[in-house]
Amino acid sequence: MSFIFEVAIPVPLNQTFDYLCDQIVAVGTRIKVPFGRKIVVGVVLAIKDKSDFEKLKSVTEILDDTPILDTPMLKFLRWSANYYHHPIGEVIATALPKNLRIGKPAIIKKIIGLPLKTSEPDFQPSDEQQHAIHQIQTHLDIYHGFLLHGVTGSGKTEVYLRIAQTVLNQGKQVLVLVPEIGLTPQMVSRFEARLSTCIVSIHSQRNETQKLDAYLMAKNGTAGVVLGTRSALFAPMPNLGLIIIDEEHDTSFKQQSSFRYSARDLCFVRAQQANIPVVLGTATPSLEMLKQVMDKKITRLKLTKRASGALLPKVSLIDMRTETGNALSALLIGKMQQHLKNNKQVMLFINRRGYAPVYFCTECDWKAQCNHCDAGMIYHRHINRLKCHHCGDEQMPQQACPDCGKHTLEVLGYGTERLEETLSSHFPNTPIIRIDRDTTRRKKAFEQHLEQINSGNPCLIVGTQMLAKGHDFSNLAMVGVLDIDGGLLSNNFRGTEYLAQLLIQVSGRAGRSGEQGEVAIQTRYPEHPIFNFVLSNRYTQFAAILLKQRTQAMMPPFSQQALLCANAKNQQMAENFLRDAANLLKRIQIEGVEIWGPVANSTFKKADYYYFNLYLQSNNRKALHQMLSTFNQHTNTLKLKNKVRWYLDINPIE
Repeated sequence: MSFIFEVAIPVPLNQTFDYLCDQIVAVGTRIKVPFGRKIVVGVVLAIKDKSDFEKLKSVTEILDDTPILDTPMLKFLRWSANYYHHPIGEVIATALPKNLRIGKPAIIKKIIGLPLKTSEPDFQPSDEQQHAIHQIQTHLDIYHGFLLHGVTGSGKTEVYLRIAQTVLNQGKQVLVLVPEIGLTPQMVSRFEARLSTCIVSIHSQRNETQKLDAYLMAKNGTAGVVLGTRSALFAPMPNLGLIIIDEEHDTSFKQQSSFRYSARDLCFVRAQQANIPVVLGTATPSLEMLKQVMDKKITRLKLTKRASGALLPKVSLIDMRTETGNALSALLIGKMQQHLKNNKQVMLFINRRGYAPVYFCTECDWKAQCNHCDAGMIYHRHINRLKCHHCGDEQMPQQACPDCGKHTLEVLGYGTERLEETLSSHFPNTPIIRIDRDTTRRKKAFEQHLEQINSGNPCLIVGTQMLAKGHDFSNLAMVGVLDIDGGLLSNNFRGTEYLAQLLIQVSGRAGRSGEQGEVAIQTRYPEHPIFNFVLSNRYTQFAAILLKQRTQAMMPPFSQQALLCANAKNQQMAENFLRDAANLLKRIQIEGVEIWGPVANSTFKKADYYYFNLYLQSNNRKALHQMLSTFNQHTNTLKLKNKVRWYLDINPIE
């Protein structure tokens, strides 16, 4: 007797495929099937009585004795595929480690043991922490969202640890998400120091064997805690009892390619399906979460004081309008000298890597541009190359200006590399640790840098956004913030929200233990209203003003958005595809959905492709998704569908 399997295959098609098999297997099992001229790995979604297809091919091989995806996990992945209007085969492929996707056996190579030594804390939680712990513990058996809104250094991790311990005592598992790979070593070591359970981490710097081991240990219940970046969301955890999302406001939780999911948003769905609480910690809540609090959909728990009585840092502005081209003002240098003299550490934050962002001619204003992108080339001095940070293209810097032929080429502006060079001239005897994507490419390089900082020895730290959140440096007394004025002029309507979050997060690295820290922000716009709130750490009041503006403009989070982006090497083709798509969407005739565009993307050209956007917005989530679902069913009518690259992004952040 033959059975008909409905199979999900990782291809960009909104459909599943049917195959014949002479033996029965459980739903969620991996099988090998012929697809076109290839043999591919698929996952069985259902056993059917009949098929809509006439001639069915047969399954080549059954790969698993037991399902790789259980029923709750498949339900979660189906929901995700429907919500983001993305092919189920690709969604399942995103959720599986590469070794399972390519058909390798589901076998653990190296079992991770228990932490070598754990210890109980020698302190009691503060009253605010105790209140938060109690509130969450009373909701451990039901679905509920908690926004743990605590100032930087207020002991949010301590709250996580105590609730996690309670959940583990019940024989359940805990999922912890952090926004950046750089935050995982610190978080893992804190959890290992306290919780006597197997803790596995999942992120892109683990090798494929480690990822598979962690995945399978989560699946069989051996791992009590799974800790990782956004992809850890898909770890199968049959006894899941709690989800924790640290730094919930961070945009890194949104996947920006292929299956464009938000790990934070999907955590709510996973928690709801498992009937468990989800805890979101941050010092600077996203407007989306504050709106959820306003609508009484989640509960806000506040931690208003720093742990162990440490004071919030003193924040001041340095007016750069009188400075001519210098990255560091005399006032900032003086402050840094004072702290270094006291054997303290100083961190300078500049969100731009490389040596200098502009390579230009002083005679005729020629500027080095990328040949493949609508962007300038960034000069990297240590390799003497001009690099494009969009497509990765590299050029040798010209000796003479290609326009006027004169030897008048110079660099303008500062990146981390040039700042490091400038600092070494001012502080020749002080170690300088630079942390950016260039200095952390090597495996374990980031961890080695963090180890150096955590030794507490006086040093200067130069860093990009990688250092802005979550890190706890006990001897860091001062933070200087450079070159952030671009954020005040952003063309993204979320620009000021992101900037306020960034400034408060960066400021929060200073003075986390003992003496009050200091933060100095250099700016040419000291009168900008954002600084009134940052200086007095009144993020909630600033967020309230932004929410009021968003309500009046009916922008997210008070409306729902979707983005249809098309790109092609032929500019006209990409734009025409979106015109046809807009006409198709208008013909669907669903009330209350606005369609804007097509318009050129802010980065119009990238790696020789021209990008255009079409925006959809509605106050009615159901209407918007209904329109997109209908659109997906009729995309075959779009003539240019296979001549351009296009994707759909639900709740875009860019």
